[in-house]
Amino acid sequence: MPSSKRERKKQTPEELRIRRIVQTLAGFIGGGWIALEFVHWILVSHYHFPERLLDITFVSLMGALLCLLAWRWFRYPAAKPRRVKPELILIPVFITAALFLDIRLVLGIKSSGPEETKTAATDSTPWLNSIAVLSFADLSPAKDQDYFCEGMAEDIRTKLTRLDPRLKVIARYAMLPYKNTPKLVSDIARELGVEKILEGSVQKEGDRIRVNAQLSNAGTGAHIWADRYDKKVESVFDVQDEISLSIVNALELKLAPGAADFLNASRPGSVKAWEYSQKGQNFINMAYALTGRQEDFDRALEMYKKAIDIDPKYGMVYACLAWAYYHHYNFSGKPEDKDLFAENARKAFDLDPASPEALVASGFACLLKGDFDQAFDRYRKALALNPNRMEVVFTIALSLEKIGLYYQAIDFFERVLDLSPGYSIAVGNLGSSCLVLGDADQARINNDKVMTIFPDNPIFIMDSAELLIRAGDGTGAGRVLERAGRINLGPYKKDLPYYQALLAATQGRKKEALAFEKSPEIYALLGLGDEAIDCLKSRVAANPLDVNCRYLNLAHTPYMDSIRNDPRFLAILAGQKKIYDDLVKKYGNL
Repeated sequence: MPSSKRERKKQTPEELRIRRIVQTLAGFIGGGWIALEFVHWILVSHYHFPERLLDITFVSLMGALLCLLAWRWFRYPAAKPRRVKPELILIPVFITAALFLDIRLVLGIKSSGPEETKTAATDSTPWLNSIAVLSFADLSPAKDQDYFCEGMAEDIRTKLTRLDPRLKVIARYAMLPYKNTPKLVSDIARELGVEKILEGSVQKEGDRIRVNAQLSNAGTGAHIWADRYDKKVESVFDVQDEISLSIVNALELKLAPGAADFLNASRPGSVKAWEYSQKGQNFINMAYALTGRQEDFDRALEMYKKAIDIDPKYGMVYACLAWAYYHHYNFSGKPEDKDLFAENARKAFDLDPASPEALVASGFACLLKGDFDQAFDRYRKALALNPNRMEVVFTIALSLEKIGLYYQAIDFFERVLDLSPGYSIAVGNLGSSCLVLGDADQARINNDKVMTIFPDNPIFIMDSAELLIRAGDGTGAGRVLERAGRINLGPYKKDLPYYQALLAATQGRKKEALAFEKSPEIYALLGLGDEAIDCLKSRVAANPLDVNCRYLNLAHTPYMDSIRNDPRFLAILAGQKKIYDDLVKKYGNL
C-alpha cells in the first residue's frame, strides 16, 4: 500500500504536465489579473461603471477557468476513450452556475447600485388622494389676523400628513402664490396636481373665533363636506382636529396607527404661546426669508421669545427659533448663528423627541458638527413618524447633498417638489446637484427658474456664473461675478475667489487665476498637473468630504480633464470612491 501511494505521488506531476494544467493556471492568473485591472482602473475608476462589475468579471473568469480545466483533464491527447464523458456534464454545470451568479449580480446593480440607489422614502408613493389647503381668509373686522389664519391652515396641513400618509398634502410654500388670488379653485388644483381643495375663513373677535371650512372636488366643483365652528379662542386646537378628522372621514381614508395620540400630544400648552409662535413664523416665512431685512428677523425673535416666556416647554417654538437662526446665518455668515441654531435644535429635541420637526432640526445640527450617524438616525425616525412632511424631506435632501450623495439628494428634492410644486429653493438645489453630475442642461433650466425669483441668492448666483463658464460665455460669467461681488453673500463670500479664479483660468489668465485661488481645479485648467495632484492630495488628506474633493465632484468635473488619466489622480479617485460607497451604504437608503 505505501508503495502504491508513492507511485501515485510520482504520477501526479506527470499527469498535470500531460494535461497542461500548470500552464493553464499560469495563463489564467496572468490574463485574469490583466482583465481585472482593466475593469478596475479603466471601466470602474475612469468611466465610473458600477464596482460590482469587478465581481461579474471574477465570476466569469472562474467559470471559464473551471470549464477549461475540466476539458484539459478529461480530453488531453493521451486520454483513453471512455463511455461516460464527465466533462460534458461538468462544463454545462459550470457555465450555468457562472451565468446564474452573473445575472444575480447584474440585477443587483440595477436594484441597488450605489449611484442608482433609490430610497424607501422616495419610492413613488401610491397616493390614495391629494389635497391643497388654501390660506384661510381673514374676516376679522381689523383684518389683523393674517398670522392666525396662516397658522390654522398650516396646522391642518401638518395634521393631515400625519393622519394618513397615503394622502398627499401640498405644503405651505406652494400655497403662498395663491393667497388672495382671483384664480378659480379648479385652476389652482390643476396647477398643483391635486384632486381636492380645502377653503376656509377665520373671524376672530375678542375671545371668540368663527371658522368656516369647505372641502370641494377640484374636478367637478362639487362640495364634499363643509362645517362652521363658533367657539372660544382656547378651542382653536379642537377646531383644527375636527376639521382634519372630518376631511379624513369624508375622503374615506384610514387613520394611521397612533394618529389619535398624535393629535393630543402635538398641542401646545397655551393658545397665546401658539399665537406668538405663528407671528414669529409669519415674520420669517413671509418677510425675512425673502428680503433678509434685519428688522424682520428681530421682530420674529421677539415673537418667539414671548411664546417661550409663556410656555417654556413648547418644543415646536424652539425648532422654529433654530431655523430662524440658520436663516440668519445664511445672510450674516456669523458662526454664532450656527451655534444658536444647534442650541435651540437641541432644546426642541430634549422637550419633544417624538416631533419630526425637532428630530430633523437636531439631526441637521448633528450633521453640521460631523456626527452623520446621529443625524441620519434622527432622520429615519422623522420619516417613520411623518414621511410626507415637506420640511422633513427637504432637510434630508439638503443633508444628502452636503455629504456628496447627489443621486439620493435628487430623489429627495424631487419628492419635495411633489409636495411643494415650484418651491424655488428646492428647484435651485436640484439644479446644483445636476450641475455636479454633469447635467448642465437641467441645471441651467432650474437655475433660470430660481434666479428669476431670487436674482441675488448667494448660492445660486455662483451656479449661474459656473454654468456660463462651462458654456464658454466668459463675458456673461464676468458680469454675474461682478454682481455677486456687490451683494451680501453671507457665509458664501469666501467662495467668490474660487469662481473668479475659474473664469480667469479658462481664459488663460494664469497670473490672475492663481492670485484669486490656488486649487486643484485651477492648477489642472492651467496645465500644471503636478501642482494639481499635490494640491488635491493635500485637500483630501485634510478633509475627504471637501466639496470639490468628493467622489462624484471629481468624477464629473470637466476642470480635471487634463489629469484625468494620470495614475495618481485615478488612485485618489479610487480612494474617494471607497468613502462614497461607504456613505451610500450607511445613509443612501433611508
